[in-house]
Amino acid sequence: MLSGQTEADLKDAEVKKSLAQMQSEANLNLNLKFENFVVGDNSKFAYNAALSVAKKPAQKFNPLFIYGASGLGKTHLLQAIGHYILFNTKLKVRYVRMEEYFKEWIKCFQMNDIQTGKRRVCNESQMRKFRQKFQNIDVLLMDDIQFIESRAKTMEDFFSTFEALHTNNKQIVIASDRQPKDIPSLSDRLRTRFEMGLVVDIVSPDYETRFEIVKAYSKELQVNADDAVFDYIAQNFTDNVRELKGAFNKVSAYAEIFGGNINIETAQKALKLEIKKRELTPDVLASKVADYFGVTVKDLKGNARNQKVAKARQVALYLCREMLKMSYESIGEFFNKKHSTVIYSCRDVVGEKIKTDNNLVKVIDDISLSLKD
Repeated sequence: MLSGQTEADLKDAEVKKSLAQMQSEANLNLNLKFENFVVGDNSKFAYNAALSVAKKPAQKFNPLFIYGASGLGKTHLLQAIGHYILFNTKLKVRYVRMEEYFKEWIKCFQMNDIQTGKRRVCNESQMRKFRQKFQNIDVLLMDDIQFIESRAKTMEDFFSTFEALHTNNKQIVIASDRQPKDIPSLSDRLRTRFEMGLVVDIVSPDYETRFEIVKAYSKELQVNADDAVFDYIAQNFTDNVRELKGAFNKVSAYAEIFGGNINIETAQKALKLEIKKRELTPDVLASKVADYFGVTVKDLKGNARNQKVAKARQVALYLCREMLKMSYESIGEFFNKKHSTVIYSCRDVVGEKIKTDNNLVKVIDDISLSLKD
């Protein structure tokens, strides 16, 4: 310890050293952590798999393959894994996009003029450095692997990298917009290796998750906004996380430039949207039923058996069958219920009761009409 240095100073220096490694070697974004990833039904499996890998690299789920459409949080999870490992272990981590990997691989070649024309020749020294960069690590986080399509030579080289890491018990995490079997030109030997670990997907978030994502983002930016703003954005931007954040950024910027609080009026002026009629989906239907009975969607999907929740759940199951024409299997999957439970609720409980119970008929009619507005 140098003169005048305290333990706190040394700790700060160590943190700065870790941050420098993160930026220069691991290529990670400090803002993308597990702590600020909003988990919903759309991402719960992928999130828990990623956290498990972060806590025990190369001990299970190797490789971990996460797929889903753009903007749903795949990159966030990859970076969160790297962030957790870097700050809790001494393992070497590297995050890279396939396009960047390809560009670095291309740099290992140079154009040489020869009498018969031009041909591409590998620079062995550069290639050796390239392979060391991606093979002498403990955790490889490869994003956008689908860009390896139609690049046979790069595919061959990445196969070598994959084999070297996996053989030496190093963790590999891969993200893609498609699952391995849906990447047409992916070689069979790579596809089978991607599938030998764990393949999980992330889908578009439901309304409740979208609401929480926007709310969490406002907290992250330390910007105060009304819940009505979160609701407005969550209802009108349904595809992915990026557009949710982009919409909130626009509302926030509008309030800053023109003055005023971030409320529903500001959001409407900034985004110039009408509250659009939401597509009737199981999410929308479940939310409407939950509101009507004064319970939550989580209650409907849970195991609570008190009378109010049980009745609300039975009505929701019945309306999914009648209004959305969903199969019993699909309804059961959405509400986390057994196939037999769904049939019993739809056919034997609500289906029979509405023949004699006028109050139940009114409930069904009220909710049905509200869903058609």
